[in-house]
Amino acid sequence: MSIRRSQNIRSVRDIRTYSGRVDAGGVPYLGYLKIGCLEMEKARREKERDGALARVRNIDTRINDIEAEKCLILEKLGEHQDRKQGLASRNDGTRHRNSGVPDRSSFQAGNGGNRDKDGFKIRY
Repeated sequence: MSIRRSQNIRSVRDIRTYSGRVDAGGVPYLGYLKIGCLEMEKARREKERDGALARVRNIDTRINDIEAEKCLILEKLGEHQDRKQGLASRNDGTRHRNSGVPDRSSFQAGNGGNRDKDGFKIRY
C-alpha cells in the first residue's frame, strides 16, 4: 500500500481572511481615528498660522520703526540744511560743516565709487 498524497498542499498563504473586505466606514473606531488625525493636523496648522502672523506683526512694527527713524533723520538734515544756508549768508559763502551729520551729496548714487548701484544687500 502506498500513501497517496493530495496534489493540493495547503500552506499559510492559502488561508482566507476577511481583513481586506471590511468597509472602513462601517467600523466606528476607524472613523473616530480619522477624526482624531484631522484634529491633530488642524491644531498643527493653527499653530503654524499663529507663528506666521506673529512674524508678520514683527515685520510691520520694524517697518514702522524704520519709517519713524528715517523721518527723524530727514528732519535733522532739514535743520542742518537751514543752518548751512543761514551760515552761508552770514559768512560770505564759506562752508562750515557739522561733523556729526554727513553731507547729503554722499548719499546720492555714483558718488564715492565704492557704493553698490543696486542698493544695500542683506545676508542671512
